[in-house]
Amino acid sequence: MKFAFCLFKYSPYDGLSRDLRRVLVECQSRGHEAEVFVSTWEGDQPIGIEITHLGKWGDKFVQNHFKDTLYFRRLRHQLKTRSFDAVIGFNRMPGLDIYYGADFCYIERVRKERPPASRLMWRYRHFCAYEKAVFGTNSQTLILSLSERGNKVYQEYHYTPDSRFYLLPPTLDLDRKPVKDRNGTRQQIRQKFGIADDALLLLFIGSGFETKGLDRALRALASLASDLRKRSQLMVIGQDHPGAYQDLAEQLGVGRQVHFLGGRLEIPDFLAAGDLLLHPAYRENTGTILLEAITAGVPVLTTNVCGYAHHVQKAGGGTVLSSPFDQDQLNRELAALLVSPMRGEWQANGLNYGENDDLYRMPMTAVDVIEHYCHKALSHNTATISPSAGSIRYLDKRLSTGALRASDFDQIMQRQGQGELIRTSRDGSRKTSRLEFDGRTYYLKTHTGVGWLEIIKNWTSLRLPVLGAKNEWHGVHHLERHGIDTLTIAGYGTSGGYAGRQSFIITEEIEGSISLEELGYEWQRNPPRKKSELRYKRWLIRRIAEMARTIHQSGANHRDFYLGHFLLQREYDNGELSIEKSRLYVIDLHRMQIRRETPERWKLKDISGLRYSCLPLIKAGLLTQRDLYRFVSTYQGVPLCETLSGDRPFWSGVVSKADNLLEAEQRKSQKGSLTTTKTVPAARTQH
Repeated sequence: MKFAFCLFKYSPYDGLSRDLRRVLVECQSRGHEAEVFVSTWEGDQPIGIEITHLGKWGDKFVQNHFKDTLYFRRLRHQLKTRSFDAVIGFNRMPGLDIYYGADFCYIERVRKERPPASRLMWRYRHFCAYEKAVFGTNSQTLILSLSERGNKVYQEYHYTPDSRFYLLPPTLDLDRKPVKDRNGTRQQIRQKFGIADDALLLLFIGSGFETKGLDRALRALASLASDLRKRSQLMVIGQDHPGAYQDLAEQLGVGRQVHFLGGRLEIPDFLAAGDLLLHPAYRENTGTILLEAITAGVPVLTTNVCGYAHHVQKAGGGTVLSSPFDQDQLNRELAALLVSPMRGEWQANGLNYGENDDLYRMPMTAVDVIEHYCHKALSHNTATISPSAGSIRYLDKRLSTGALRASDFDQIMQRQGQGELIRTSRDGSRKTSRLEFDGRTYYLKTHTGVGWLEIIKNWTSLRLPVLGAKNEWHGVHHLERHGIDTLTIAGYGTSGGYAGRQSFIITEEIEGSISLEELGYEWQRNPPRKKSELRYKRWLIRRIAEMARTIHQSGANHRDFYLGHFLLQREYDNGELSIEKSRLYVIDLHRMQIRRETPERWKLKDISGLRYSCLPLIKAGLLTQRDLYRFVSTYQGVPLCETLSGDRPFWSGVVSKADNLLEAEQRKSQKGSLTTTKTVPAARTQH
């Protein structure tokens, strides 16, 4: 077979380029022909592989998105004159048969990190178009994915069917296996760069200093206690512009302890010399260096945004920081890791983990998939949506091949009348029903348009109107990325204009769950008294506070943050409630707001709403003052003794607003507009 491989720029220091080379070598070993189309190629070229250079001298004077456009035009001309069995892209561009998905989602990055005005620029439109050409619902490109986490992000913004993702094994290179003479290499590298034997050598490895969080690493180094900081040295290895980071190191007072070495190929030698890999990335689709480090016996401190971070946890080879990122937490963990007696155990765990042959099978698996694709033998039997059904953005494999296989948007909306009606909004524009498909229970929520009157009413109150299920779609993905259990989406669709927009969202039932509101009613009848029950209650308080803190630190707010919108799956161990096995879910996300930063007033609204729904428990003495302080302490991330020392106005506002909500509810009840002061419906709605 003959394959065309497409890559904008090849560099021997770039992980994507190394992955391409490994796939090329595997293709060659199987007797296939391969031609590589690049703008530029740095370093030596593989023997027997044809390299076609599409770049021209003047390209270096134009911006990246223009470079990409020029490359693609020249590539398209070349492909018209050649015959290939498959065109495989290692960068996003139109016309690919197969895409090697190592990049993170561009749209997500821009929407979360850049102001809205940036979306008007030609650069944004260009990169979005190229990304959509690969991941959009009208594309047929097969995606060789490296991270399940990355797949979810692309599906959030492009609604890519599950069927078009093929998850590859990790991309660990045999050339990056640990050196055999670890002690000898360690001594040699340290002598070469003037690092004392008893010094603590931290490593930061990777091109793209901004993406991989070098500024965070420098601040963490500078935060160490004086004696520990004097013993620590940081080697920065990667091809990038170091100037701004050298200046930052000087400003932080650690300039003499930071060594910028540029791009290097002998990474296993440096890993043998290091004591810790520091990789506090802002975003990272995979993070192959994490695997290289732990399998070389080097403990890792990283963030959970990296696609391969779970390997660190699985191997027991270091610490993974949860999202949203907290610099103080990184500082504390770095100081703890450098003096931890567990370092020897982490080293042994990582070396053992590296003995797994599956970690090195990526090139073989990738070429297997390419061959199957060319033979038309690769299965495409899941959630592909045809353009005629474009209003259906997503259906999971089970529904798209089962009960809803032949359904269009209107037919799914009409299913609302076939199930058990659980809830209807006051204006009738939103309904939730409980249905069964193929023996499984789902909740279907439909939105049929709020109308201009409701929209104008929201605008005059300086609030954004909720027009459909889109908020919930993004809210679920947002919480999942930040480690918060929530609803599992099985389907989503939207159609129509602004005021008359129709949409639906289908979620799986959270089986065996009870809302915390219902749990509160149980406690009022049978208060927790046993030690295990009191421990369980304290765990629930801390877990709710952790969820609230994570949501607000991540730039989101719930807007209906009541006990009734937490679902608890209670599990038991030897007849006692099990903290380890139980799970707590946040639901009802249709009004969730997501920004770059959560305004203080919306934090106040969430926490005061939560307190309001807890008032019956507080009045009954089931939540003590110490319990409330425990919540505040966990939410603020400070010891209990410092709970109210920092933000008294905020917590006073929480109490005041909760009392006002109760008074308003009582006034409505007295007027007969409500027959109950119950805030939210029962858990089984899962709305």
